[in-house]
Amino acid sequence: MDVLKAISYMPKPSFHSTMMMSLQHYMNIKDLIKKHGDTNENWLILEFLTERKLVELKADLNFCIDEIYDKFLEIIEKRKQNYPLQYIFGKWEFYGLELYVDESALIPRFETEILVDEILKMDCKKDKILDIGSGSGAISLALADNLVNSYIYGIDISEDALTLSKKNKEKLELKNVEFFKSDIFSNVKDNNFDIIVSNPPYIDEVDMKTLEKELSFEPQNALYGGKDGLFFYREIITNSLNYLSDNGILAFEIGYNQMEDISNLLIDNGFEILIQKKDFAGFDRIIIAKRR
Repeated sequence: MDVLKAISYMPKPSFHSTMMMSLQHYMNIKDLIKKHGDTNENWLILEFLTERKLVELKADLNFCIDEIYDKFLEIIEKRKQNYPLQYIFGKWEFYGLELYVDESALIPRFETEILVDEILKMDCKKDKILDIGSGSGAISLALADNLVNSYIYGIDISEDALTLSKKNKEKLELKNVEFFKSDIFSNVKDNNFDIIVSNPPYIDEVDMKTLEKELSFEPQNALYGGKDGLFFYREIITNSLNYLSDNGILAFEIGYNQMEDISNLLIDNGFEILIQKKDFAGFDRIIIAKRR
């Protein structure tokens, strides 16, 4: 009885203490950044989960993120395993276009935008363009979006990659581009392309053994370019004369140590080198040549 009386006379929590208990699990942006770090990646994750722009988030650091905090932690755990952020988001931007991305194709990279830039700047005929190894469709779609009077053909050997590129085409509602299956030129019927562009697999046997962990989640057949990394360049260059128009253009993204070898391949097969360009890190990245 005395125990019951004691319980009945226990003081009830004050309004202030009740509020403090309810705030124990409150998490805002400021607290999250303090706990997990003021990194570009954390801000990207917050943008993705809140569907708010960076400037909005930074202007409202007290914004409550309780509802998305568990998802934030899940993403952090995946990142600890080096799983690519782009695949987690399921989308990524390339040349101003938001594209769907998944493990069926390589993640579109900023360096490849240089290749698109150089093609767009060129003073040449661009009515019909072939993109070999189109993957997610990034190059084809960027060109189609900027060259409204051109027609772009994107080809890939992977059915899954083609499904992805077609999904991106539908998302962007572009009419001047199409994607179909072909092992390099095997299913290509036209033979008068003004430009053939490719970012083919170009990592050699040695470098494949020391890839960054994140790259292990990307399709390996889209990375490996044979023992010396040049297999696909040889195939494309040696056969391209059967598919290019007079004065047609070949445009490649290349590996950091391949400029000399690919330049020689082009010259030996009747091409004149027009452009050799490095990326923003100072590595050889783009080579463009014209049929002589």
